[in-house]
Amino acid sequence: MPPKASFTREDGLYHSFCGLVSVGWLYQKIKDSFFLILGTHTCAHLLQNTLGVMIFARPRFAVSLLEEGDLSSAQPHIADQIEEIKREHRPSVIFLLSSCTPEVMKVEFEGLAHSVSTPEVPVLFVPASGLDYTFAQSEDSVLQALLPFCPVAPPDDRRVVFLGSVNDAIADDFALEAARLGIPVAGFLPANHFHELPPIGPGTVIAPLQPFLPRVANQIVNERECTLLSSLFPFGPDGCRAFWEDLAAEFGLQVDLSEREARAWERIKHHTDLLRGKKVFFAADTLLELPLARFLRAAGAEVLECSTPYINRRFHSRELQALEGVRLVEQANFERQLRSIAEERPDLVISNIITANPLIGRGVVAKWGTEFIFSPIHGWAGVNTLASLCTRALRRHAQLDPLGLDPVWTAGVMPSLPGEVIPLTRS
Repeated sequence: MPPKASFTREDGLYHSFCGLVSVGWLYQKIKDSFFLILGTHTCAHLLQNTLGVMIFARPRFAVSLLEEGDLSSAQPHIADQIEEIKREHRPSVIFLLSSCTPEVMKVEFEGLAHSVSTPEVPVLFVPASGLDYTFAQSEDSVLQALLPFCPVAPPDDRRVVFLGSVNDAIADDFALEAARLGIPVAGFLPANHFHELPPIGPGTVIAPLQPFLPRVANQIVNERECTLLSSLFPFGPDGCRAFWEDLAAEFGLQVDLSEREARAWERIKHHTDLLRGKKVFFAADTLLELPLARFLRAAGAEVLECSTPYINRRFHSRELQALEGVRLVEQANFERQLRSIAEERPDLVISNIITANPLIGRGVVAKWGTEFIFSPIHGWAGVNTLASLCTRALRRHAQLDPLGLDPVWTAGVMPSLPGEVIPLTRS
């Protein structure tokens, strides 16, 4: 057995959006759904600003606002809102999402959802509070709510179910690649429609597409006694090759995709030429950090640190093996990271939207980790998009500073938070 990869756990807080933001891609993926958030004006403001690009669409999500008078109520009343949603949107399923304030108020969400649920239109409770979840982790909660509605497949039904939300073009790419390799597909969880959920049983192979779904993956294995694929996640040429070769092996198929991987690397050579030798520091918290760091390392970059909110030794085992020797940090302390950034002088910092902009303002070449969540970077079809996202900030910085005179490093100090100056370590 390979040695267990080690990582450090610190005391940092999340700096990302809360779990409610997952609504932005899930309501588009599950096309006959509606997402109702029980929250405050702050929740509504967050979603309106974060998802404002959809202003001309008719989004299938809403916020049931808690007013001051509701704070004294034992249980909010949402029956009228549920009926209005059914009339206006005709959903097949309604997800009721929690947020911070009602959780602090001890609202009993399970009972609330059950009281307005019907066999025709079930209302499913989804814990998504920013107190407990980053904005990617709440998809795990949505899929856990959907699992009881997946049909039970017989033991002799040997097919794969792809686990995790991807857009339709990427889903089509995975279905076509599986057909090309002779791998039978039962479907995707989540499916495009509530009544198209895939059958899952003892013969099913669950192939995770997203690294932030360990809880639902474990629940599926425990409840349906199926097989969970252990492989790299399908990001980048190296990840895609390992993913498809390992998946094929689960069906007794021996395939060699080394030439396919080599062609994919050749297609993004103009990106890897720029990445080679660059020092990269991950300070983001989208939960994509492990496979992204592994891809950049395979592309020739030096990953100084990869921090992420949560590491699951079993679910992330292959990614951890591929990152042997990299400094891995769970729930990183951002103050410590600022000192490390100043000392190690990375060429690129992949951070979250809250901390990336201040870093950029101080001359650090930084990239929003959030962009990777909302971009089609999975599979062979997503390789070029993934590579271009990694190099975009480097190219932009090279155009703005063609002589390479970074104002932070040449100044000799890096300001961090107000009142603090971090001295640079000179080599």
